[in-house]
Amino acid sequence: MINWARALIKRLGRWFGIGFYALVVLFLGLYISSLDWQALSEISVGWQWVLVATLLGLVTRFWFARIWIFFLSKSGAKFSRPQRLELYEVYAKSWLGRYIPGSVTWVVGKVYFASKLGISKARLAISSFIEAVLQIVTVLLSASLLLLLDPRSYELAGNWIWVILAVAILGLVAVFPPVLRSYASKAYQLLRQAKLDESLIPSNRTLGSGVLLFVVSSLLSGLALFFVALAVDPELGLSELMFVLAASNLASAVSMVAVFAPAGVGVREAIQIAALLFVMSPEQAVAATLMMRLLSIVWDGLFLVIAKGLKAGK
Repeated sequence: MINWARALIKRLGRWFGIGFYALVVLFLGLYISSLDWQALSEISVGWQWVLVATLLGLVTRFWFARIWIFFLSKSGAKFSRPQRLELYEVYAKSWLGRYIPGSVTWVVGKVYFASKLGISKARLAISSFIEAVLQIVTVLLSASLLLLLDPRSYELAGNWIWVILAVAILGLVAVFPPVLRSYASKAYQLLRQAKLDESLIPSNRTLGSGVLLFVVSSLLSGLALFFVALAVDPELGLSELMFVLAASNLASAVSMVAVFAPAGVGVREAIQIAALLFVMSPEQAVAATLMMRLLSIVWDGLFLVIAKGLKAGK
């Protein structure tokens, strides 16, 4: 009975890759067809800023991949330099899994594709889990701190400023390495009904380094949105930079936990538009958000193409 079950799982595993790509194409196609192409065609664009944003968008994606590989290596995984280049392709492929509702495909994809390189699934699972949690918490913390530093945040109605302050405090607690280690261990035990080998969990120093690496990635991602907004509104200045960075991080964090929305579609846009209204006209806020989403799809495709090129040239 056990052998039969294992054989079934193995056979289903062979279809994972095909199903993965089919679902990505399906949901990505549905989303692209739903874009307001007429609104996009009416946008007056500063293409020099779009090129800057594109460079930043690609750097951000490779930076994310580098963070995952960093955690993987610190968990004890062994891989050669050619395999390291293959891991960038693994990450780029799995990144597309975010367009499939549920978002879990992004994590499962990394485990499935990277395990073919002979890397332990336990190490892949724990490094991917820590990466996802740390990314969400750090990005949300960055957004909260940036909002607290920008005077515009204090114009928000109601008690929102206290909510932002509370989130910032909780974020500081959540990124404390011993707390993260405890989360990882308990989550693994809950999902696998087995005790986690403590050697697989990165050290406090590694987790602390991960927080700093994600802070850098949040700034890179925010800068990409700033230059897209600048491409739509050339009068946007450095005085708006901090608020746009905060808007980008807030939208990213909330969209990552909105697992019902593929790649945060709809959720990210709503938050970005609401935040950008503080620094630009409604028409420009909508235009910048639409352009950012379309460019993100292009960047995701370029990310995979470049990663495949690196693998081919290894």
